Amino acid sequence: MNLEMHLKQLEECHLSGVVRESGEALGHILADDFVEFGSSGKVFTRHDFVDGASLHTLTLHDWTMHQLGEQAALTTYRVKNHCLNRETLRSSIWKYDGTDWKLFFHQGTIANEQTKE
Repeated sequence: MNLEMHLKQLEECHLSGVVRESGEALGHILADDFVEFGSSGKVFTRHDFVDGASLHTLTLHDWTMHQLGEQAALTTYRVKNHCLNRETLRSSIWKYDGTDWKLFFHQGTIANEQTKE
């Protein structure tokens, strides 16, 4: 599997209900120094997800990946939150730790009408 497909699979896991409800499963994806700027305006760290994350039905689309070096990549995409009936723009920075790719940074921004295609 190439890097782009691997990171997309990890992003989809990061958003899946099965993974999000398990702090242990999220722990396999999140870097120790993980930071998220949530669409709520709140800042989160890995510690905030020890007990898992909120569960919503989310659909990922408009995926792109930009490799930033041998051990870093930026992914961007849109997420449809079916529970809240809104879309967010998402960006993630992934780092390779010598063994696995880990989610180092994530940001969600509520998409307004001007950003919709």
